[in-house]
Amino acid sequence: MNKTLLYLNEDLASSIALRYADYLASVSDLKLYIIHVEEPDLRQQAGTGWVRRTWETGVQETGTQVVKRIIKTENVKCRFAGPPRILVGEREYEILKELRIGGYDLFIEGHMDASSPSDFYKIVSSRLYKHAPCPILLVKNLTVSTTAAILLGDDVDHRKVVDRYQKLIHGSKLDTELIYFKFREQAEISFMDPSEGGVALKESEELLKAAGMPVKNSTVICGTPEQTGDFLRNYAFVAANFPVRKCLRMEVLGNTPASVLLC
Repeated sequence: MNKTLLYLNEDLASSIALRYADYLASVSDLKLYIIHVEEPDLRQQAGTGWVRRTWETGVQETGTQVVKRIIKTENVKCRFAGPPRILVGEREYEILKELRIGGYDLFIEGHMDASSPSDFYKIVSSRLYKHAPCPILLVKNLTVSTTAAILLGDDVDHRKVVDRYQKLIHGSKLDTELIYFKFREQAEISFMDPSEGGVALKESEELLKAAGMPVKNSTVICGTPEQTGDFLRNYAFVAANFPVRKCLRMEVLGNTPASVLLC
């Protein structure tokens, strides 16, 4: 069972992330917790001692009502493992602290502004993403599919991404496909024989098979990041190594409307 922390706020991105988590919980074994962070304006902060504690209690109650409203509005079926964590402070700092203290296996949040490479890179280069102690599922869209994809390429540590993927997904109802991306400027996307994926594709298949997760399909794609990102749009999510710099693979992840699991 994967201990999972879901960030909620009163916005469309969180509504989609909550519905996505609800779906994911129906096809995999999640132990789901909610976190919400109230970031008060500096001018709102007041006093010390009893005055400050009273102020923080009021702010936390505001956050509690936010979470209650979104859960009621979305009417999800999944059960939560405990009461929501309502915190007051700087969002990224509080989430990172909770992830470290709580020993979570996965963090989920929604982002509607991750629809271009520049937006995506801004998000994944943030302090929260760079220092998260666990994989992050960035929900871009509510794609209900029974198949997930692992994105491989020349600059990918395939053993690492496959290891983290199978630990999270093992025992779920999701099928797995492997996508090996090769950059090529051309009018339309094209496909090559799986042997063109080399050792990385073959070893990834063997590692997943050994873990009891046979690969449904392996595909070598040639095209631009835009074409490949569009091809990936209908997967439940795309799993990939964390892009530590701007690269073609990062552009693929930024261009795809599919949710992204950063390992």
